[in-house]
Amino acid sequence: MKKIIVFLGIFAVFALAGDFSHTDIIPRTINFIIYAAILWYLVGNKAINFFKQRKEQIAKKFSEIEDKLKESKLRKEALKAELENAKVKAKEIIENAKMETELINKKIKQETEEEIKILQKQFEEFKETEHNKIKKEVVKEFLDKTLDEIHISSDDAVKLILKVA
Repeated sequence: MKKIIVFLGIFAVFALAGDFSHTDIIPRTINFIIYAAILWYLVGNKAINFFKQRKEQIAKKFSEIEDKLKESKLRKEALKAELENAKVKAKEIIENAKMETELINKKIKQETEEEIKILQKQFEEFKETEHNKIKKEVVKEFLDKTLDEIHISSDDAVKLILKVA
C-alpha cells in the first residue's frame, strides 16, 4: 500500500512540475487515484487473502511433496537393506543346499557301496552253494553209475562205507 502511495506521489509531482495546461492529465490522474483507492478498498483485502491462501496452499503442497520424497527415500533405503539381507540369506541358503547335497551324495554313495558289498557277498554264497550242489550231483551221478556198474544198491553202498569208516 505504501509503495502505491509513494508511486502516485512521485507521479503527481512530475505531473504538476510540467506545463500540462492544454491536457487533462491532472483530472485523469485524480480520477485514477480515486478509482484505485475504491478498488483497493473493495478488493484489496480479498486479493491479499486470496494470494496468502494460495501461497499457503502451494507451500503446503510443496511440504507434502517433500515429506513424500523423504518418505520414499527412507523406504528406498529400507528396501535396499532388505534386498542386501535377502541376497545374504540367498547365499546362505545356496551354501546350505550345496552342503546338504554333498552330504546326501556321500550317504547315497556309502549306502550303495554297502549294498554292493552285501550283493557281492550274497552272490559269492549263492555261487558256493550252487557249486556244492553241482559237486553233489556229479558225485551222486558218478556213484550211481559206478554202483549200477557194480550192481550194488545205494543202501548196501552206505552200509559198506559206514563199516569202513
